[in-house]
Order: sequence, then C-alpha cells, then structure tokens
Amino acid sequence: MTVLYHNPRCSKSRAAVALCEASDLDVEIHLYLTDPLSKEVLQDVLSRLDGPISAAIRSKDAKFKEVDSSNLDLESLDSVVEFLSMHGHLMERPLLDTGAISVIGRPMEHLEAHL
Repeated sequence: MTVLYHNPRCSKSRAAVALCEASDLDVEIHLYLTDPLSKEVLQDVLSRLDGPISAAIRSKDAKFKEVDSSNLDLESLDSVVEFLSMHGHLMERPLLDTGAISVIGRPMEHLEAHL
C-alpha cells in the first residue's frame, strides 16, 4: 500500500493529499505528527528514499536550531533514523512511500511520477 506522510499545516503536504485523492491509487494518509513513526518504520521508509538521506531532515527549519544535532551524521541512514525518531517534527514532508520507493514531494513533480 502507498502511504503519504502528511502534515496538515503544510501547504505542500495538503497539495500532496489532493494529488493522491485525484490519483487512481489507494493511498493511506498518515499524520506523522499525531502518530509518530517508530524507528523500524523510519528505517524501512528511509532506506528506499530516492535521493540523499539528508533530504529527509528539515535542516533549514528554525526548530532545527533548537535541538541538539551534534551527533547527527546527515550521510548516515542510522543517524538520520535515530534523529527523526526523537524529532519527528523535523521530517521533510510530504513524503510518499509506495513500498518500492520513497519520495519527498519537493518539488511536487517528484510525487506525480509515482501516483
């Protein structure tokens, strides 16, 4: 099943929901802020990420500066998973996982190819 990890406060994420609803695919919408992802799910989803693992973290977000990132290795899947398991609000969104590939919808065209 295809899953869209969604933050309703994010306009790009809301646009991704609209794309999913317009597609022929059965897409589950997962509100990751209210239902945080386990380390196992993060590992699974991010291991299939199309692009650099560093793209999974909102490192330019002002809240990123408020957390301890001194042990974060942006090139390491395990390090990114560990960081996001503690700071899920800093996961880049929208994130679409088809089960074969995970894609960040920035720009939105990245999602369109998989819906």
